[in-house]
Amino acid sequence: MPQIDEHLKWCLKDQRRLIRTKPDIELAHKHLKKSEYNYKVMQILEENKIYDWALNIGFYAIYHCFLALLAKHGFESRNQSCTITVLLKLIDEGKLDLDKDLIMQFDTLEADKDAANPT
Repeated sequence: MPQIDEHLKWCLKDQRRLIRTKPDIELAHKHLKKSEYNYKVMQILEENKIYDWALNIGFYAIYHCFLALLAKHGFESRNQSCTITVLLKLIDEGKLDLDKDLIMQFDTLEADKDAANPT
């Protein structure tokens, strides 16, 4: 936990990384709409076997969900590692009921060799 706290302090030192704001449900909904759009595009790309781009779009579908969670809790992030740190902090504080391992996997995003399709 001290490592998360230190990284969070570092993130908050520069507004180009992370800022605290008022919780913003409207912004959270905008991020969710963008995530839904990206997911639909990903499905079209998968159907057309364009897996490299589908993976990229899938990444952003997930990331916009993360940004929605941050907006709901009063943060705006412009840095992926800071986004992950805030999510881990919210989990530690009991404000978010997610699996930490799931969040950490986003940082590495390795392909699952046993998956039904490449994305």
